[in-house]
Amino acid sequence: MKLKIEDFKLPEELERYTMAIQEFMQTELELIAEEIEDTSRVPDRLLPLLREAGLLRLRLPQKYGGIGLNFSQYWPVLEEVAKSHGTIRMIVHGYNGIWGMIGYHGTEEQKRKYFPIWIEGRGFPAFALTEPGTGTGVDIKTTARKEGNIYRLNGKKHLITFADIAEIFHVVAYTGDRSLGPKGISMFIVERGSPGFTIEPHKEMLGNKGCYHGILHFNDCEVPAKNLIGQEGEGLDIALRTFLDISRLSIAVSCLGSAQRLLELSSEYAKGRVTFGKPISERQIVQQMLADMATDVYALRCMIVDCASKYDEGQQIPVQSSMCKLFGLQAAKRVSDMALEIHGGIGVTKALPVERLYRDIRCLTFEEGTPTVLRVLIGREVLGKSPRSIEK
Repeated sequence: MKLKIEDFKLPEELERYTMAIQEFMQTELELIAEEIEDTSRVPDRLLPLLREAGLLRLRLPQKYGGIGLNFSQYWPVLEEVAKSHGTIRMIVHGYNGIWGMIGYHGTEEQKRKYFPIWIEGRGFPAFALTEPGTGTGVDIKTTARKEGNIYRLNGKKHLITFADIAEIFHVVAYTGDRSLGPKGISMFIVERGSPGFTIEPHKEMLGNKGCYHGILHFNDCEVPAKNLIGQEGEGLDIALRTFLDISRLSIAVSCLGSAQRLLELSSEYAKGRVTFGKPISERQIVQQMLADMATDVYALRCMIVDCASKYDEGQQIPVQSSMCKLFGLQAAKRVSDMALEIHGGIGVTKALPVERLYRDIRCLTFEEGTPTVLRVLIGREVLGKSPRSIEK
């Protein structure tokens, strides 16, 4: 089926649109998901299909050509997308999350120049913070030195999602003395093909087949001074408050979608799988596993509803979004383990989507902060050491 965003009046027809997305994912995009699994690459026709369906600009403000959904309106759509292929989910997740750094802190010139990437559904707007040999945050090594009307970037980033198709990269680097800590870090828009900027691929991942991850090299890379987002020293806060916080909540939603799909598949399979003369759904141990799976799904859904409403009310959510992601990872892993138990040997073959969902869930662990990082942030809040923040 061809799905066109113009056929819906949003947000009034959001429920109908979400149902259409569900069918779209289970039919046309499921065929693309199978193709991605077979070829380990994203077909060229995928981005145009997602653009036509409106999935790449649901969160972008209307004044810049987006749909303008708040997060509570958006996340049920992402949940449906997350029931499909991990790489398709990552594209939708990225487009609807990364815009905020330019959207809240960029200049009008930057918005006019770069927001057409979202509207036209071309390339990808990548985010580059993670580096080899460091943690993620104040110990990054990439630097940016100002020379007249340009900055010269030097350093290395890795595990950068969709670096193969990205047109712009939101790059975090030190512009001040390292002794300044977070206040010495800034953020830049680096265009593909900039002088001194090269990209090499990583090895293929466990899950999310077709999702290219790149290693970025900056060797006196020239970046116009006007490509600085916000002010010098605001880069890490901009990354955290206007991207990472809401992205962690989006990952929790992704965990929810995958877990919900595994619960549905497991229930259907249990009712049809017969051993010793009766369906395994009649066995108490299987009923107990399904009950535990459903409880995890319900608990995660309630956490997401609460956190999303707080965000839409204008509250900062660094701790709540970290809790949602941490619990979401734990819940999705438990659900996927029980789904494999219920399906038995057939569950680890490619005959059913259980195996794919199981792998893709494991990759969610490392998006936007490991469980260890999340626990540190949550623990600091418990001890009364709240994270520093700026207005979104």
